[in-house]
Amino acid sequence: MFAQSSSSPKGTASFTSTTKGGKKGKSGAAFMTHTVFDYEAKERARSASKWINNWKQNYGPVSIELIGKYIFSIATEACMIGLVLFAMDVALTAVTGGGFGNATSSAAVGTSKAAVKAAASAAAAKAATMTKIRNVFLFFFFAFLALRSRTFSILDASRPKLITEIKMKEQRKRPEWTPPAKVFPVVWISIAFLRSISSILVYEQVGKLFCFPIMCLVLHLSIGDWWNFVTNKEKMLGVSAVGVLFVLSSAWFAIYQYYSVLPTAGFVLMPLGIWLSIATALVWSIWDINKPRMRLWPTKTL
Repeated sequence: MFAQSSSSPKGTASFTSTTKGGKKGKSGAAFMTHTVFDYEAKERARSASKWINNWKQNYGPVSIELIGKYIFSIATEACMIGLVLFAMDVALTAVTGGGFGNATSSAAVGTSKAAVKAAASAAAAKAATMTKIRNVFLFFFFAFLALRSRTFSILDASRPKLITEIKMKEQRKRPEWTPPAKVFPVVWISIAFLRSISSILVYEQVGKLFCFPIMCLVLHLSIGDWWNFVTNKEKMLGVSAVGVLFVLSSAWFAIYQYYSVLPTAGFVLMPLGIWLSIATALVWSIWDINKPRMRLWPTKTL
């Protein structure tokens, strides 16, 4: 039973349900409002469930195992290279820490001023020679590190050969502004040269190889080797697109650290950041134009 309420505004009516015994139940307005709220809540839940199922179907659950594997590989490579740098610091200190000038000057005590001056000149010449030998050694070491840092990686981070690169270009759509395949080796060799020069400049300022700025570059190389593995071996364009952002940011951070030590070193290394900025745009363009787009994160079902 429903009874009309006299307290309703003019022109409107509300009804109150009456149960057995004369007790009043919910009004019609409250009943309608409650029903609408229930319907809207169910629709939101249904929509959210549909979105989650669609997300799982298209992208799959994130693989914590793969992410852990990637982080471990990057950390392991960086630590291994760091140990090599530390050992080289110890070796260089042992070789050059004898102080040729001090030894020669001590032997010249009691001799004429001319002999002391000659001994000092000989010591300076020896020190200059040792510095040149050291810098040549460090140049080739940093060049090797720039081109073959993957030697320390636990992943297969080898870069594709030119023939493989050409085949990949035929299999995947690439934007029209993609540089020719022959350009990439030339660019990376040039960047390896700049990495070597800038790292030597930092070393001369800091006085040791195992230091924060150089380790920032080592971290960048380790992230780059992981990216090569994801891109060239696992061929996950989506993960590669996200990963290249880490490669780019780590490069610019290393450039900033080099600049903080010596502005010249930062400017010498800056072409690395510029080239990687272009490469980042290229990687995202390749991911975008190859349909259906691959997942942006590693999943349990690749």
